[in-house]
Amino acid sequence: MTVAKYSVPLTTWANVSVDVETDSTHPAEIVQEAERSNRVSLCNGCSGKNNSFLEIGDEWTVPEHEGVPLITRMED
Repeated sequence: MTVAKYSVPLTTWANVSVDVETDSTHPAEIVQEAERSNRVSLCNGCSGKNNSFLEIGDEWTVPEHEGVPLITRMED
């Protein structure tokens, strides 16, 4: 099976996008991989020392449209 690369938006009070490489084509499995990823980080403007009181909210979630996660398959 071929490994594909997906861009998965994660949101809470802040928004990020995580690139996931997986052989799965099932959106829920791709989302789980992104949520388990330790590659989630905020830009320097949001996480910098001048923003020491930033609260990013609770758990990361993936936006959905009509129950389908909004993920993008990147070009091979």
